[in-house]
Amino acid sequence: MKYLAILSFVFSSILSFSQNRILVDGIFDEWNDYPVLYDDAMGDGGFSGIDFGQLQIHNDNDFIFFFLETGNEINLQDLNNISIYLDTDGDINTGFSINGIGAELVYNFGNRTGFFYSSGNSPEIFHDDIGLVSAPTVTSDRFEIAIRRDITILGITVFQSDDLKVVFKDDASNGDLIPAANEELEYTFSTNNLEPFPEYSIQKLQDSDLRIISYNVLVDGLFDQSRIPSFTRIFQATQPDIIGFQEIYDHSSAQVANQMESILPSAAGEQWYHAKEGPDCHAISRYPILESALIPGYNQGAGNGAFLIDVPEIETNLLLIVAHPPCCGNNDGRQIEVDLMMEFLREAKAGNGPIPLEANAPIVILGDMNFVGDHRQVETLLTGNISDESTYGPDFNPDWDGSDLLDSHPYATDVPFSYTWYNEGSNFSPGRLDYIIYSGSNLLLQNSYSLFTPSLPQDSLNAFNLFANDAVVASDHLPLVADFEFNNLTAQNNLPSEQDLGILKIHPNPSYGMTEVSFRTYEQDFVLIQLITQDGKEITVLNQKTINSGEHKFQFNTSNIPSGIYFIKMKTSKFTDSKKIIILK
Repeated sequence: MKYLAILSFVFSSILSFSQNRILVDGIFDEWNDYPVLYDDAMGDGGFSGIDFGQLQIHNDNDFIFFFLETGNEINLQDLNNISIYLDTDGDINTGFSINGIGAELVYNFGNRTGFFYSSGNSPEIFHDDIGLVSAPTVTSDRFEIAIRRDITILGITVFQSDDLKVVFKDDASNGDLIPAANEELEYTFSTNNLEPFPEYSIQKLQDSDLRIISYNVLVDGLFDQSRIPSFTRIFQATQPDIIGFQEIYDHSSAQVANQMESILPSAAGEQWYHAKEGPDCHAISRYPILESALIPGYNQGAGNGAFLIDVPEIETNLLLIVAHPPCCGNNDGRQIEVDLMMEFLREAKAGNGPIPLEANAPIVILGDMNFVGDHRQVETLLTGNISDESTYGPDFNPDWDGSDLLDSHPYATDVPFSYTWYNEGSNFSPGRLDYIIYSGSNLLLQNSYSLFTPSLPQDSLNAFNLFANDAVVASDHLPLVADFEFNNLTAQNNLPSEQDLGILKIHPNPSYGMTEVSFRTYEQDFVLIQLITQDGKEITVLNQKTINSGEHKFQFNTSNIPSGIYFIKMKTSKFTDSKKIIILK
């Protein structure tokens, strides 16, 4: 979990959690559990705009983690001159001399390169030499950074001491410095136990869940004979219902469906439905694709795909948008395409455009978004805050209940990272480029991960017939997996209205302390009530308890819960219900 939650309530109580694990994901709340190691004075930055603030450091058995405030919104992997200097042997007389320490390890984030100083040698190093990962991949004024602890360079163990001396410096003219000149900053490695990695299930938790996968297969890689065995093992392990493919340029959607048929043959009465829009965006589905439409791109020949899918278990069709906006330094083109996607969604919800939507239609937007620049692009996609309103129309609330869309925020399996792109041969370190975004008003996220087979334990590899290198052989993007339960859309959840079952009221909502939830059952049954975070984590607020029929109330305290959008989810043996709750401080 990403935060320490302590709830008090009438029916049951929760044991306090263990110390929060650092997850390099661009969400920073777990750092609240750890002390600030250094708080730099404000206003002492140089001409570059970098003005360091707080620095925190922690570690687990495999990585050392840094939290750094830069005082100005930047892209950590480009267009800056920030360096980290690490004295890893405790000897001031060895390494690169700076601010009173001798740094063996030096890495410049903007240049994406560094040096290892040892015994008169100083070989150049890159991110893969030190296991460097940082987040977020988009611009920010706060960053999380991880470096492996077990690295060796030139056959030399880099971290030779339990104590580490650290300097961060903006190497621009008159750049800022942590710690200040003539001060020393030392960190001693911790041996405290941390929480486990985020939970995931390679297979569905429930057969009734809808499994959606987003996958950039790297230049028609699904048809590359040398990579097909890895794709085959990945899809046979994950068993998707709907796939949004990107970077399949030279094959038709029918060819893609035929390829999936060879990988996952259809049972009686099944088939793979298919459609393609734009240069490379494909929807492949076990359910009929009723319509498809091109969402125009920033120039001719570009664009993304919208697909209307008939999922028999629900009363309305599902809108799937498969996207692949332009890469790298093309911030303007990427923002245009995100604005265009939001314009398309706004009009579809209003009943206009090539795919008018029925009210309460589930919405899923997925793909390789190439979010490596301005964070505004992510904000637009989640909130409907369009950048160029004069061209693409007004802002709007993208979910049916007037709220933002939600980010499934998958974590790579069995590592403390949320990266979805991994290429050791690139000079860019792993980052989060791929997303699955959804309408939380009618879809409940049950399970989410990006499949990183190199980190899977051997028993998991064996159980699912996977090879350790499958994910990195198949593509430089990881397959993103998200499982959804339909909220108030299935026949199971639509019990007769006169019975008025489930959650009746949450008061107050927004909540800012003691909160009362009332609910009703029509027969004696067990009840389990959970608080669901935006990234799908579950906090039990009412342990499974047998109750009589009728209306019931219970209270719990949200004062120790971070502000945000959550769901109260109620389960019995007969039905599931949920309602959104907004928690404020």
